[in-house]
Amino acid sequence: MGWNGLERDKLDFILTDLLPVEISELFSFRKFYSFLLIKSNKKKLDNAIREIKQNKSKNDNIMFKAGWATQPLKYKIIKGTDAMREMSIIQPFSALNLYLFISVYQKYILNYFEKHHKFSIRYHKKNTDLYYKSKKGEISHYFHKESFSVGRDSIQQAGNYFKIIPFESINSFADSRIWRMCNFKYKYYAKMDYKSCFDSIYTHAFTWMIERNTTDAKNANNYHLFITIDRILQNINGRVSNGIVVGPEFSRMIAEILLQHIDEKIEILLAKEKILYNVDYVVFRYVDDIFLFANHPGIIEKVIKKYKTISEKYLLRLNELKLVKGNTPCLPKEWLEKTRQLSDVIGDFFFKWKKSDYDKLPDNEKFIVKPGSFFIDKIKDEIVVLSKTYKEEIQTIVSFLLSTLLNNISKKKNGYTLFGEKNRNKAFLLLDLAFYIYAYYPSFTQTRKMISMISYIDSEINFKNSDDAKTKLSKIINRYDFIFRTGNIFDLCDWFPLFLEYHINLDMKTESTLIEEAEKYNNPIIWANLLLYSKYYTPFFKELKNKIEMIVDKQINRIYDKDPMMQNEFWYLLIFHNCPYISHTLQTKMFKLISDIELDCSKKQEPSFVCKKLLCEFLNNNKNGKKPEESFFNWKGIENFSAKITYRTYQRTIFKTYKKSKNKLYASIE
Repeated sequence: MGWNGLERDKLDFILTDLLPVEISELFSFRKFYSFLLIKSNKKKLDNAIREIKQNKSKNDNIMFKAGWATQPLKYKIIKGTDAMREMSIIQPFSALNLYLFISVYQKYILNYFEKHHKFSIRYHKKNTDLYYKSKKGEISHYFHKESFSVGRDSIQQAGNYFKIIPFESINSFADSRIWRMCNFKYKYYAKMDYKSCFDSIYTHAFTWMIERNTTDAKNANNYHLFITIDRILQNINGRVSNGIVVGPEFSRMIAEILLQHIDEKIEILLAKEKILYNVDYVVFRYVDDIFLFANHPGIIEKVIKKYKTISEKYLLRLNELKLVKGNTPCLPKEWLEKTRQLSDVIGDFFFKWKKSDYDKLPDNEKFIVKPGSFFIDKIKDEIVVLSKTYKEEIQTIVSFLLSTLLNNISKKKNGYTLFGEKNRNKAFLLLDLAFYIYAYYPSFTQTRKMISMISYIDSEINFKNSDDAKTKLSKIINRYDFIFRTGNIFDLCDWFPLFLEYHINLDMKTESTLIEEAEKYNNPIIWANLLLYSKYYTPFFKELKNKIEMIVDKQINRIYDKDPMMQNEFWYLLIFHNCPYISHTLQTKMFKLISDIELDCSKKQEPSFVCKKLLCEFLNNNKNGKKPEESFFNWKGIENFSAKITYRTYQRTIFKTYKKSKNKLYASIE
């Protein structure tokens, strides 16, 4: 499978650590990354790094100050039962800012983690494995072609530029020997977290870490890591000092520096009171989740009090509503046991053949979905009870049940047949059940699981080329059309390229609702996805194109000369400059703006202007929509879109180890 022995480039950081997982598949830094790898462009970046390192050696220089600020693109995804989480896509120019920052400061950051990680169970370390390796035997021939077609695409958003140790997920920690032994060794435990951690981090708090008070911090060297972090975080977030961008792995890494500092202060204060780490208590912190064990309830209370006191000095606060205390062992909650029971019922729809035994079966018996009746309505009733009884856990219940279906259906990639010739209608029963479960919590992650299931099943049922199969799939999707009217459009965005690929459309009422949602959020990536979806019907496409063209024109007209990248409207230029459908007049207007920025940058030699000029040169490669796939938004669309989503989902999800399934919850903000 793909690129065995291909050496990684340091520019991979732009792909792996700087975009959220929860983002439209049609938006990407991949083409920009390829442009930067061109020898002449890479040389410009290397020269910029050398200049920044030289500036750093001069104590009076302020690092990354002039000309670096940009405005990220904000959007929201579902969080919990009744809340939303604001996410950010940093501008590609900011991606260069962070690449240069990491190139200069990586050693200092990793050294800090090495010295201060005592409580942390998720921190970054240098990745000594700088080669992509073949995983022969782990991924079957099913993905062989896909792995070559995605190439380096498969590392995007993987968050693996650095090695993350000792645990990549909370699930792996909860399944570990350390967790089990703490439940034996200690009598009491507590679990807590920081309230709105990333949103609450004040960038100036990093400068407060330097000395004992803010006055001393003002006297620190301008090139100091913590002062530079303060400035970098503002650069990529529109000069805002309250909160850091949510989504990229980079943000988790930077937050870890502050959180480790708080941990260390707490350990020192407790030691002064003769309360010793690893003797009287232990603390395990996974980003903003904190797990505490001790042999006396009084120590539990003292540690919690210290966390409250110290964290508030840095403007972070514990979430009182999520504070849990009790006796060990920590037992699984009742909802989990009930969900597992229902998961087992769903799992029983499938034969559990070992591949060696399956291969010995007669050809007419080679399928893993069992024949006979499925009591789907009874399962739906059980889901209603679960959702009503454990409303606060519905996110995890839906994830668990959809993962059960996907884990079994995904055996297709290992050479199994899902349905026999007489068993094909079972595909639609399973998809109906999947949509029913999904409807309770249609998040971005669950959307990708749904698309993956459709893709696996399509390889046998052939939705794309069989009118009968496509009609049945379309009926199921439209049966649950309320999901698209009531759900969050940013969690649903990957459905639109899928509908285009499978030639499926929603009804006019649902489409009107989606357009109203797009108008409300004024997000260029959503408009772009809807425009591509509308291509199934020419009159609808023309009407929507005219509407979007007026919106883009209005947004572009609002961009003024001074600091254009600090304006939200600049995102319309980044998304639509290579759109092949908009008018020549509007395209000309956008490229004049790009050329003006490039001309201004040509007069200056500072690293920020060199990088800004590189971005403009990249944008200018795509004049008049002649290369619709060669920029940040892929207007050409993705061939076999659902297969690509399936490949990503295989890489990144699914839930936790259960019944010997080794899939991990990985990288997603959820």
